[in-house]
Amino acid sequence: MNVTEKRKYPRIRVRQAVSIEAAKGLRRGETEDISLGGAFIRCEKPPRENEKVLLTFQDHSSNTLVLARVVWTNYESQGSGDKPTGMGVKFIQFLNNQRSTER
Repeated sequence: MNVTEKRKYPRIRVRQAVSIEAAKGLRRGETEDISLGGAFIRCEKPPRENEKVLLTFQDHSSNTLVLARVVWTNYESQGSGDKPTGMGVKFIQFLNNQRSTER
């Protein structure tokens, strides 16, 4: 059985800008794939495994806030080959549907 068969929700490939608020500060990243239950996020220095993070998914007119837990990282690979540097996260709670970025 491969990894995708173990997942509860199917993932789709989508590139979406995301801000990652972690214990050691704010980082920027981009989703590689996403599902209802989690995502893989490309980022240079992922937070530690099991750390809770606040994700802000950004588009042209709104932001979506999600509390998530870092399930795994591949920081050690340094983006080698077909494994980009980043982290797998599991969504814990959607904090709002969308918040307008217009003021």
